[in-house]
Amino acid sequence: MTLATLFVLCRFVHFTAVMLMFGIGLFTALLSPQRLSALLSRDLRPWLAASTLVAAVSAVALLAVQAGQMGDGWQDTYQWDVWLAVLGTTFGEVWRWHLALSALSLAALWLPLRLRAGASALLGGLLLISMAFIGHAAMHTGLLGTLHRVSHALHLLAAGYWFGSLLPLLVCLRYLHPAAWRAEAVSTLIRFSRWGHLAVAVVLITGVLNSLMIVGGWPLDVSSPYQRLLLIKSALVLLMVGVALTNRYAVVPAMRSVPNLAQRGVVWACWSELALGGAVLLLVSLFATYAPN
Repeated sequence: MTLATLFVLCRFVHFTAVMLMFGIGLFTALLSPQRLSALLSRDLRPWLAASTLVAAVSAVALLAVQAGQMGDGWQDTYQWDVWLAVLGTTFGEVWRWHLALSALSLAALWLPLRLRAGASALLGGLLLISMAFIGHAAMHTGLLGTLHRVSHALHLLAAGYWFGSLLPLLVCLRYLHPAAWRAEAVSTLIRFSRWGHLAVAVVLITGVLNSLMIVGGWPLDVSSPYQRLLLIKSALVLLMVGVALTNRYAVVPAMRSVPNLAQRGVVWACWSELALGGAVLLLVSLFATYAPN
């Protein structure tokens, strides 16, 4: 495996883990009523711990890969002096904060259950925001650069809510059947849907803005590998939107008439969105290694 391939895989794993950490924390801390939140926190504890650990390990792995790419290959991926050199670059200035936030996220796993989800949501959000200061989002300076970073940070937060909340949503669906929990589960789903509309809108609007700022305008040049991958990513996102809208406005209303069939439809839709979202994150990790033009 080449360092370039490992870089793409590490980015994919890191994005996925951070978004899951953010989504799980946000879902249990803010979307769920207090009684149900305690149950969801218990059920999702292994997932939150795993995503936080993977996020921290992949953050260090990305630093090591950058060291190898900046140095002379694999032998420099574990050289401390090369790591320090990388941490002195523009990327490294941001990544020092990113590593510190990752360490705090691990420490937050030892907090009491009622505080853990909120801390994970906050730290996961800060990790997502910090990633708006590296890569193509950092290509501009001045007012345009500030606008691009703000837009990209909002894009990552909205995508983190959308993608990261799908796993806790699947867990929450299990509480629709027990009568004691049905009302609170329905309330949680309504809150998720309400904020989900906003998240999807923000993803689409900021995605268009970010693309325009990176490639410099329309139409896209299909001879550019970056722009071809960007078109594929856009198509997958629109497919996710289609699945989400079908789920919200066709499947969910059917719960009154055919509850069991409709719930299976919601589960299928969530897994479909997770698969499509994973494909989008893989593409994002891949085309970060290409020049926009």
